[in-house]
Amino acid sequence: MKKLILALGIVSGSFTYFAQKNVFVNISPKVEGNPLQLNTTLTDISGKAFNITAFDYYLSNVTLVHDGGQIMVLAPEVYLIEPDNHTIYLGYLDVDVVEEIQFGIGVPTNLNTISGEDAIDISAYPEGHPLSFQDPSMHWGWTSGYFCMIVSGNGDSNSDDIPDALYEVHSLGKDNYSYIDLPVIGTEMYTDQLDININCNVDIWLTGVNLGSVGVLHGSTGLNEQVMNNATDLAVFSQDATAALNSVEMIPGKLWFHNSPSLFTVQWDGIKNAAAINLSDVQGKIVSEKSINSIIGKVEFSDLPSGTYRVSVYDGENNLLKTINAVR
Repeated sequence: MKKLILALGIVSGSFTYFAQKNVFVNISPKVEGNPLQLNTTLTDISGKAFNITAFDYYLSNVTLVHDGGQIMVLAPEVYLIEPDNHTIYLGYLDVDVVEEIQFGIGVPTNLNTISGEDAIDISAYPEGHPLSFQDPSMHWGWTSGYFCMIVSGNGDSNSDDIPDALYEVHSLGKDNYSYIDLPVIGTEMYTDQLDININCNVDIWLTGVNLGSVGVLHGSTGLNEQVMNNATDLAVFSQDATAALNSVEMIPGKLWFHNSPSLFTVQWDGIKNAAAINLSDVQGKIVSEKSINSIIGKVEFSDLPSGTYRVSVYDGENNLLKTINAVR
């Protein structure tokens, strides 16, 4: 269903309460089923060589179907999904089992262009906001609005397996706002954390585009429109059949986090032999580490930039005890 009537998203059913969980969505970009590597020679859906130098898209208006068909429309948010920044935090939610996730690709009409009832000039957004200035740019002016998806790189123009021809497929237009309905199985990482792991199959998204000859296409019709239709008509977004089997061992204890304007606080309770807590970024680099020596407590991190982090607790021999995703 390309355009879901969001008015149907009012939470229905009985007033059943579920255990609250931190819910994350991980959308891994892939080509031929393998993790996307930028600036590396790849093979497209037709067997031709190409590479990708940039691949970004907007995701918005997330809805969860959970626990026997109950519908949870989340607060309107727009997320910028990038190759190295593709985990989003949906919140601490009353869900047990997620059955389907629904989301839009692009920026909703009300925020997108000069005609949008809630739209503001791009310069009015604070630095770091998904709708602020980006590099590469995700905005094509106050009239045309934001790109739904951009992909750039080089295609093979003469079938010699060498990507030599520049391509840019940057698709925009309010009519190309695509809505995805995807049945999913959540991975219960811990009793209080649920991860929804999804693949974004970039090669399938580019089906029908000859990257060796397409050149530079910035627009809303023709191949730009076809690419956005691919998102709903083909298996661009998918989930591995083994998604539910990735659950980690349930180590006793709880680990959670919360934000304030000046501090990022991590708390734990019942984690035996805890000796250290570290924060790592999306690339696995440790950005901060603190020693601890109690089964219950909290630590505070100041001056932490906005972003997605992995919070990990280790024992004195550097064995991992517990970990969660967190968003600052």
